[in-house]
Amino acid sequence: MESKFKLPPVSKRELSTPEELAEKLSPLVGQTFPLTRVSRTDGSNLRKLIAATLSSTTPVVASKSDFTVVPTRGKGVPKALLEYIDTYIVTSGKVNYNLQVWNRNPASDSVQVEYANGETLSANEVRFITVKVNPETHIIESVLVLTPDYIVENFGKFGKPTIKSQMIISNRARQNVIAMPNSTLFYASEKAVGNQNNISNLSSFSIKDEPTESSLLPIEAILNVVVSDVVGKVTISPTLSTKERGQELERLIATKLGYSISEEDLMDGGYPDIRNQALEIKVQDSPTVDLGKYTPEFEENVPSCPGFTTGDIRYLIALTNGTTGLVEGVVLCEGNKLGSHFTYIASESYKCQRGIPMAFFESHAGKSAFNP
Repeated sequence: MESKFKLPPVSKRELSTPEELAEKLSPLVGQTFPLTRVSRTDGSNLRKLIAATLSSTTPVVASKSDFTVVPTRGKGVPKALLEYIDTYIVTSGKVNYNLQVWNRNPASDSVQVEYANGETLSANEVRFITVKVNPETHIIESVLVLTPDYIVENFGKFGKPTIKSQMIISNRARQNVIAMPNSTLFYASEKAVGNQNNISNLSSFSIKDEPTESSLLPIEAILNVVVSDVVGKVTISPTLSTKERGQELERLIATKLGYSISEEDLMDGGYPDIRNQALEIKVQDSPTVDLGKYTPEFEENVPSCPGFTTGDIRYLIALTNGTTGLVEGVVLCEGNKLGSHFTYIASESYKCQRGIPMAFFESHAGKSAFNP
């Protein structure tokens, strides 16, 4: 029974609503749940209990050919995909319950499941089911269905782990980009930052200068260069290292915008690559994109670009042919748009944590509720 929960529904529209989940799980309140005090065993037993309780009204299971779990080896994807839920046992005796989520930021829009029809299931759509169990009587006192947005709004952001961040552009997502107009995935800036007239000022700036009101261009100015001079026109040797390929494209973009480039500028590195335009550049012919220390998955201020967060930084990702090096497509958007198309991962396992006061769970004793 539990095994079918490891596959997603035939469509995300088939998922039970959070309110329906709370109603379906309400019979658990007052039941006995024998605690073994072994975390792995108790967690497994709870998943089995939840699966058994929901089994009579579950969505239709998708065929394996109709979806792809994007993260490598399914790391970070909820164990109960059929209802897109994670389950947690909460016991009393401490001031806070430490909610731990492995290998994903629950509040991000990072794609976890990709359907053949274009639908996706993202990290911020996972529903958390917390089951409060009295450690003395072993009685289930409450069942709460919580969304990531609710947790962040009421208790604060999930902690940012110290990790080397990466992003997966799946083959399907790559082909979607190449099939777009001008083979470019583009989003205009929601804040409409930059001034087109600044194009005449750039010769007096270094690409490593901080962005200013007199230097910053609108992202549309970068799009013009991408469309006219990059996609389908530029070949970057696949024999170069990833860093060297990025420097080649960085030199091209900066020159086309009007900067005078020195080798010292290119070797300086740092984040973002063309700091004066708050622009990070990546060249990629494999599914994995190395993001480094900064990632839009966890929005934070960028010290090198005052006033910018990782969500505001503009990303230019050139999708090159692994054999010829031809730029076949480009992603150009602010970082906050990347997760809705692609998937954040990490080079090693990590966990995001968020403390929730025990008083919150105790205040809802006797209930099965959604975002109470």
